[in-house]
Amino acid sequence: PPRSARQPPKRLWRPCACKRRQNAQRAARRGPEKGEKPLTAEIIAVGTELLLGHTINTDAAHVARALSSLGIDLHHACVVGDNAARLEECLRAALQRSDLVITTGGLGPTNDDLTKETVARVLGLPLEEDADSLRRLREYFGDRPVGENQYKQAWLPRGSHAFANSVGTAPGCAAPAEGGKLVILLPGPPS
Repeated sequence: PPRSARQPPKRLWRPCACKRRQNAQRAARRGPEKGEKPLTAEIIAVGTELLLGHTINTDAAHVARALSSLGIDLHHACVVGDNAARLEECLRAALQRSDLVITTGGLGPTNDDLTKETVARVLGLPLEEDADSLRRLREYFGDRPVGENQYKQAWLPRGSHAFANSVGTAPGCAAPAEGGKLVILLPGPPS
C-alpha cells in the first residue's frame, strides 16, 4: 500500500500517572497473597508548627499516597508537637500496633528537633556518627563553619540506613525495631 495508507508506527505504550495510581490502588485493595498478613503503617508528623496550624502538613498526605501505591495499609496518622515525652508516647503506641512507623520532621539542627534522639531511646539504640552523612554536611557547608548543632544531624541510630537529603542538611534514615518492625525518619516539616 502507499505510504500514506500505512498505519503509523506503534509507539511504546507507557501508562500515565493516573493509570499507574489506579493499578496500585487495585493491587492494594486485593491485599496480600493468601495467608500473608498485610503490612501496616503509621505516620507521626512532628512539629509544633504543624500542631498549631502555622504550617500545613503536606508531608503526611504525600507519605500516605506513597504507602497506598505500595499496597501498605495506613492505619493511623498523628501530629505531635516538639515535645520528647509526647513523641515517645506516640512512638511506643505506634510500634505496638504497626509494622512500619514513619516520622516526618524533627531531624534538623535546632534544639527543638528531638525526633532522632527520641526514636533511638525508644528503640534502645545508641546514636552513632554516620560517615556519609557527615561528608555530605561538610560538602554542603564548604568553607563556612559548621556548628555543633549542625554536626548532630550526622548522628543516626545504630544499625540504621541513612537517606541522603538533596534539598537540606538533615538526612533521613530507616532504623530497625524489635519484631522485624521498622521506623523510617524523614526530614521535615514541610515549608
